[in-house]
Amino acid sequence: MSRSSPTHPQAWRQLQLRKWLLAGRRFNASEAAHELEVSRRTIMQDLEHMRAFGHAIDYNVQTGSYELTEASGELPVAQIRRSELAAIELAQNVLEQFGAAPMAEAIERLAHRVRELMPDLLDTDLGSFSPSLSILRGPAPEEPLPWLEAFSTYINETRTVRMRYYTMYRDRESERLVDPYRLVSRDGRGYLIAWCHKREDVLIFRMDRIRSAEPTDAFFDVPGDFDLENFLGSMFGMFRDREPFTVKVRFSPWVARWIKEDRWHASQVMTDLPDGSLQVDLEVMGEVDVRRWILSFGGDAEVLEPDFLRRAVAYEVDKLAATYHPNRYAHA
Repeated sequence: MSRSSPTHPQAWRQLQLRKWLLAGRRFNASEAAHELEVSRRTIMQDLEHMRAFGHAIDYNVQTGSYELTEASGELPVAQIRRSELAAIELAQNVLEQFGAAPMAEAIERLAHRVRELMPDLLDTDLGSFSPSLSILRGPAPEEPLPWLEAFSTYINETRTVRMRYYTMYRDRESERLVDPYRLVSRDGRGYLIAWCHKREDVLIFRMDRIRSAEPTDAFFDVPGDFDLENFLGSMFGMFRDREPFTVKVRFSPWVARWIKEDRWHASQVMTDLPDGSLQVDLEVMGEVDVRRWILSFGGDAEVLEPDFLRRAVAYEVDKLAATYHPNRYAHA
């Protein structure tokens, strides 16, 4: 059998050697090399590395074996817990679901290296190990992050990109020149935050609507005053208005208990009303997202302010009433 390349990682071998030394087991470099399936030279290097970290290891000529001549500390090896390995495997699962294949593969390689050490770090059967938490996705594109690897590179290089983008609202494609700032994932969808040369503004592009993208020879500087947290801060979803506005909604006593269970927005203020209903005040951007949220509660939600949002919800309610009117399909 060839011993030119180590079968087990260095940390794993050194943990084995330390265990033998602490147990008083007699071994020399050749015996250790044979059992650990590496070269004698590799074992010698491992022992030198262990000495460098405070292990008093000497070779006893009389017994023909290595031994510890004094108490030694721990090896500088990460102690991995079940919960930490679960977090690594969960991250891999999430990245796979979002179509981030290159990152998921990197996480898998990390998990594989951890598993090589686990038998000696934990008294557990890794063959039956699986994370206790699973991620379930709601509606989402088939490929939420189809351009993840490419745009990660463009962002790191601060390179201007020419892309074709499909705008759902206009139902057409257009060519855009953009300076990509950041990538964001929300509710199972990927978004690109970028300066649009055409609109001369920072816009949000859904990544699954990018039809093509090519880097240009131009480079850009991200403005010093751009802050992603501030940019996204007031948004209720991923639609963005020019300015935030105040929203006041009253929820019926029936749904109030469910509304209280969740944190809908960082700005929310909830007030219990005398009749058991609940008033929720928000400071948000994204009229479209807020309107859809309110409509999802049907007649159990009433917009109190602002007037333009109240009218928009009323308009949608009128359209619903017309759609479900019993005489809509009646013959004249």
